[in-house]
Amino acid sequence: MIRAKALAIFWLVMWFGAALLAKIPFSGNEADLEFNLSQALASPALTHPLGFDAFGRDLFQLSLHASATSALFALVATLIALTGGVLFGASGSLLPHALKQLARKSLDFLLGFPSLLFALGWAAIRGPGWSTLIFALLLGALPPVSRLLLLRCEELLQEEFVSAAQSVGASRFRILHTHLLPFLLSLCRLKAPNLFAHALIAEATLSFLGIGAPIGKDTWGSLLIQGKDYLLEAPHLVIGAGLPLLLTVLSLLIISEEQTHA
Repeated sequence: MIRAKALAIFWLVMWFGAALLAKIPFSGNEADLEFNLSQALASPALTHPLGFDAFGRDLFQLSLHASATSALFALVATLIALTGGVLFGASGSLLPHALKQLARKSLDFLLGFPSLLFALGWAAIRGPGWSTLIFALLLGALPPVSRLLLLRCEELLQEEFVSAAQSVGASRFRILHTHLLPFLLSLCRLKAPNLFAHALIAEATLSFLGIGAPIGKDTWGSLLIQGKDYLLEAPHLVIGAGLPLLLTVLSLLIISEEQTHA
């Protein structure tokens, strides 16, 4: 498993390092992203390992750009979800019993409806766009993280050392700062790779359904929906977009599993 984790880290560093370099202006790959219909759907070659898309753009460079965009939104959603989960879990666990029950029931209500349905409703009102995408990602990530951290905080508050601190007059702020926050930050470190992987999948799903990224913007989901139309004559489109996404998600899940068992 150590070798699997090393390979996972190697893939993430290599792919997203190349994606960041590809995003740098004047990096020398602008010509590969220009439309060139004479190369449309051309098969992979030595100098173009993933071939070309339906508009004659180099699919390798296009996948790098698309993955950087998708990763940015997934990262923002992950950080906001973890930050909101920490604040809600820590403060919610110290609320009076009635308010705590209300907070828990509210989270259960949100978790009872698929986030995709909320995203579809929001997209029907606002239309596809970056705001729709980030709203849908947060709607899928924030409630489960908040509920998990809230329940873990409630379990921690039942421990003997916390009860001992309360018995000697420790304030709620001291309990929050000394006991809850370090525990929550440690738990967030374990959950972050898994949450990031699920955010990437959610972005690809939403953009594939047409309710994520704006039309004409390249993300992993938009590349997959383009490849769907050419499965028979140009299967390299789906492979070129889907394989990096698959390897990235698997790598994040391997790292998350290794951290959980550590």
